[in-house]
Amino acid sequence: MRLTVTGTGMMGSLIYQMAEENPAIEKVTAVEPVKGESLFDVEIPDVIIDFSHPDALTDICRFVQEGQGRTGVVFGTTGFTEEQLAEIRKLARIAPVIQSYNYSYGIQTMKKLLACARPMLDGRADMEIIEKHHNLKTDVPSGTALMLAGICDPEHCRRWLTGRNADGKRGKELGIHSLRGGTIFGEHSVIYAMEDEVIEITHTAFSKRIFAKGAIEAALWLNGRKPGIYTIEDVFY
Repeated sequence: MRLTVTGTGMMGSLIYQMAEENPAIEKVTAVEPVKGESLFDVEIPDVIIDFSHPDALTDICRFVQEGQGRTGVVFGTTGFTEEQLAEIRKLARIAPVIQSYNYSYGIQTMKKLLACARPMLDGRADMEIIEKHHNLKTDVPSGTALMLAGICDPEHCRRWLTGRNADGKRGKELGIHSLRGGTIFGEHSVIYAMEDEVIEITHTAFSKRIFAKGAIEAALWLNGRKPGIYTIEDVFY
């Protein structure tokens, strides 16, 4: 498989390094949109892994469209707007696509645990989400925290609060709290607080390698698939 990585930040560079070490990947190239580099400057890959910036989406879509859908895309970039997510779904009409805010196996397992807990705890517990990341992460809350909130409250029946500041007495809400500092790779906790008891489900990442590994697994799985929007659950399960 021929792979191109868009974005050469911490995640993009790690994916590039790990992809080079993977015998199933024939060739790896990298493109950094921030430096003015373009996908049109490299040989057409079988799959693109994107960990760059939402602004790079237009170039990625144009490249795949002009290649008539021969290239699949694994999107790991966070911070997409609803309009941009609609563009990704549109792209999936002509090419295979996976879009996820988190590519770790542990987070996918956590999602399944939360889905099982929801019908038992939704009407019985106050729900809070706490996410912690390094001091260079710019999007707040994290995409993973919002994804977990969507599992806890899929119908958006609660008011989602991103932090509190003298907001008054607690109502029917879901609090999402973000911490940024040091070199924390990523920690997400979902707390169900009831009278006299608390259930907490937490995932802690000790290395970014778990996300890079999952993204590469997704790319290998996606290669050669029919056009469509796939999920990371399709890859792992």
